[in-house]
Amino acid sequence: MEEEKYFITVSEPWDFESSDGQNIIKGSILSIKSSKCIVFRSNNYLQFDDVKGNILILTQRHYGYDFSNFKNEIIAFNGGVLLGEYNEELSESQLREKTKFVIIGSIRKG
Repeated sequence: MEEEKYFITVSEPWDFESSDGQNIIKGSILSIKSSKCIVFRSNNYLQFDDVKGNILILTQRHYGYDFSNFKNEIIAFNGGVLLGEYNEELSESQLREKTKFVIIGSIRKG
């Protein structure tokens, strides 16, 4: 089964650039931890100041808008780079503890 592809538009930092383009990150969903937290893997490693990685932890940005039906809409999020290795057994709270906040953006199927 082929992984579904997703497209992130980065709002902050406003001058973000990746190998996918200006303010763009492409990748796939590794895990849906809850309606308020998903684990995203970018196609390429991303650099944010002193942090580099390709696993992003995306959390709900606005109350009332979560990831419960995000496959059919655009959802705003707060995002952080996971510091260390990703393990499927990590809980949502453990993931949040091991994450450095780096971006604000929106995600959609693409």
